[in-house]
Amino acid sequence: MNKQIVRVIEKLEDAERARQALLDAGFDRDGIEISHTGDEAGPAEANFTVGDSPAVKGGTDYKDVYTPGLEIGKCVITVTADEARLDKAASILGYHGARDNDPAHRH
Repeated sequence: MNKQIVRVIEKLEDAERARQALLDAGFDRDGIEISHTGDEAGPAEANFTVGDSPAVKGGTDYKDVYTPGLEIGKCVITVTADEARLDKAASILGYHGARDNDPAHRH
């Protein structure tokens, strides 16, 4: 069954090298997506909020809800592959400097 992993990498050049390494390892070209968090008009800014009020028990921390994204100007790499191969994809991406910034994975 196909699943996805998402990683953040600083530079487009590093993201392209990571893509090539994934292709060299046999990952499907259609399963590798690179997007940039900025555009020709400049970096994007978060202008909306999501989640619970920080005052609500179990609510999301203020910095996670109300502050602009910290990954502006970086590349996001999404790999879709068979679940059994995602550890290999994560290893390749990590080698090229990609990070898992999902707060749920920090515990």
